[in-house]
Amino acid sequence: MNRRFEQSDSASLALSVRKSKKSGTKPNLMRLNVGTHIVAAGNGNSDRNVKSNSKAPAQGNEKTTSRRLKVVSNAAPMTVRSATGLLIPLSIVDSEHEDPEEEKYVDANDFNQLLIQKNKVAVKKRRANRFAEEEEEITGTAKNLHISETSKDSHSLPLSDLADNYESTLMNLIDQVEGIRLHALALERWHAPQLKKVHRQYYASARNLLHYVAFRSLDIADLQERLASSGLSSLEGCEAHTLATVNSIGSILRSLLHGSQIKTSRFDGNTEHKSSQSPSISERQGVTYNGQPTNSSTPAMDVSLNTDEDISFQAGNSMLLNHAEVLLGPSPPGRKTVVMVTLPSEAAEDDVLVRNLFKSGMNIARINCAHDNPEVWKKMVRKVRFFSQLLETPCRISFDLAGPKLRTGPMQPGPSVLKIKPLKDSLGEVVAPASIWIAEEGVKPMGERIPDACVPVVASPKWAKKIQIGDVIKFKDARGRLRELHVVEKGSGAARDGIYAECRSVSYITSGCELAISRHGGKKLKVNVGQLPDVEQAIVLRVGDKLLLKRDSVLGSPAQLDKAGQVVVPASVTCTLAKVFDVAKPGEPVKFDDGKIGGVISSVSSSEICVTITEAGDHKGKKLKGEKAINFPESDLSTTGLTVKDAGDLDFVVANADILALSFVNGPADVRVLQKELARRGADKIGIVVKIETELGFQRLPSILLQAMETKNPVGVMVARGDMAVECGWQRLAEIQDQILLICESAHVPTIWATQVLEGLAKSGLPSRAEITDAASGSRAECVMLNKGPYILQAVASLDDILCREASHRRKNQSVLHPLQNLHNLGM
Repeated sequence: MNRRFEQSDSASLALSVRKSKKSGTKPNLMRLNVGTHIVAAGNGNSDRNVKSNSKAPAQGNEKTTSRRLKVVSNAAPMTVRSATGLLIPLSIVDSEHEDPEEEKYVDANDFNQLLIQKNKVAVKKRRANRFAEEEEEITGTAKNLHISETSKDSHSLPLSDLADNYESTLMNLIDQVEGIRLHALALERWHAPQLKKVHRQYYASARNLLHYVAFRSLDIADLQERLASSGLSSLEGCEAHTLATVNSIGSILRSLLHGSQIKTSRFDGNTEHKSSQSPSISERQGVTYNGQPTNSSTPAMDVSLNTDEDISFQAGNSMLLNHAEVLLGPSPPGRKTVVMVTLPSEAAEDDVLVRNLFKSGMNIARINCAHDNPEVWKKMVRKVRFFSQLLETPCRISFDLAGPKLRTGPMQPGPSVLKIKPLKDSLGEVVAPASIWIAEEGVKPMGERIPDACVPVVASPKWAKKIQIGDVIKFKDARGRLRELHVVEKGSGAARDGIYAECRSVSYITSGCELAISRHGGKKLKVNVGQLPDVEQAIVLRVGDKLLLKRDSVLGSPAQLDKAGQVVVPASVTCTLAKVFDVAKPGEPVKFDDGKIGGVISSVSSSEICVTITEAGDHKGKKLKGEKAINFPESDLSTTGLTVKDAGDLDFVVANADILALSFVNGPADVRVLQKELARRGADKIGIVVKIETELGFQRLPSILLQAMETKNPVGVMVARGDMAVECGWQRLAEIQDQILLICESAHVPTIWATQVLEGLAKSGLPSRAEITDAASGSRAECVMLNKGPYILQAVASLDDILCREASHRRKNQSVLHPLQNLHNLGM
């Protein structure tokens, strides 16, 4: 789009703008009283230097056009607090307020009431000598734009009046679009000092982010409807190129006004062609205050701020794709969204698992620093790098710093018992037996079969050679019941091979249990079960129960009951963040395990917090285990984004990671701390992903992005929807996650769609319908993250298939309209 052409046809809307070149003071705009009429007349000047016109409004047969606007709202001074976080300095609205040390602010929406207030345009009456009947009809576009302004009897009006209404509608739309543009430039001007700190490779993206934030601070629902009903863009999809979209709509509207030609017949039979050309706002407006012209000697402010070109449609989309590839790596053939997979602890030892993750479609391997240790992480990194090179498949490695996340402490260990459970139908009949892998400790299952349970045994060398397919293994389980296992598969003869057996009854095997193997020849072979892992203990909580959060590091335990079943000592668990005990207050809500359990604080002391459970499912209650999230949505924790543990892990992460994710980012200060640590280590190429998990982080997202853009590091945002739903309420999750995607797109920052994607499939092997729809919605992001689970390979393969299908139907937030494939069923 030709920028010079746009500049010549745009201007300020009903505002006198001043800029002092000598003193360098902040820009100022006059405050207008409610009821004030603003008369504007134009002189054809470019809007790059919007000046006050000291002359009276154009009247009569003069070529300039006058406009009359009425101020309907005027903002009062406010403190720096706003729901949107978008504030305009009072010095911009009030010319008498110029003390920078006592700066006050007004809300952007109040400022906008003055800036783009819709007013009926008073079009000059037709000249007295223009009374002949029109010979041509208004063009089809004119009718479309005019239809909403014309009554049902409009066909009886003279065509000259129709043209007047048409021009009035166009000028009204032009004013509103121009107001949006000026508001965007004003916000950019106010944040100019912060823009100077942005790294040069992100400068254009930072400007566009500010333009979009200003655009979204306005209520333009009515304007959208009027534009859409006229067959024009409703300003949707402008995120990556906001001003380009606004300027394009403005140019189209001005072109329509330029091109509307009305023919009038004279009495002498000659025809005059009158071109109703579109004056720009600067040509139509000269601002007056209380009916008096403003001081014409006041210098005008250069609202364009700089000579940088606005981001075009193509450039905006290309910048987002480029930033995504730099951070996340190239997308695989057939889909545009990459897949991130959280590696389980087994990936440190299991080559087959890692190899199959690559084959299923993994593009980024995620390691969570909240689990395991550097020794395990190092093994994971080696395996990912090895198979990436072996399979010639690019794969980035992302580390999530643990952050200040509150979690429940460890629970008391339960008994060392293994439950074996075959698959049964609704009538209790066994549909499929449970598959058991029996081998010495450390010997992994062979082949492609995935067992339901693994039983380690202490046995003599070459014990597996003595076992044949069809042998029966008998034992007494923990309840004293006789159970049998039938051998169905064995190894190839190696001394350390194991066997597969099947069980058709529910069994509980404990450590040291004796397994007696009856062979066909009548001889018996006995082996003992080795050390089984302790069963993770859980606390069962029901509505009305009490739960004590302990400051001291103790093992969590269930409630202690007396003989009558009354609670003697409530259930207790450690809270991993000591600061909670200093700031939590009675009456504040508490959430556990991503919101599955909820409660209210009933009392607080320096050593414990007593919580009354208010949400715990049905009468059976919910189980609370160790290492589960705790959220205090209304408590002022003011946690930082970089903990002592994070600082300790940072050296290893910087040496091995391609991407570093910072948890619980609540403001620019959290990002700034990480940037300083990375700069000290010379890590300017490692990608920084900010995880938005709280409402405070969401509200400050634009400021967080501007801070992240101050260094050369690639930037991304993870939409951590689990904690976000708990912090903000699940009712608002859909709205918030969409807003995060749009804001990030305006900054050309790639996003990661995370938390509970295909969770049911990954954990149980069966997805829900809602999960499939949610995974498809993830195609709007540049990356989708999966969490670990027993069926993670199936989940990765399914997600790959879903994203490949969506790639041909969706481009970010817009649908791609390919021909429908089922029209032949309708006989078309």
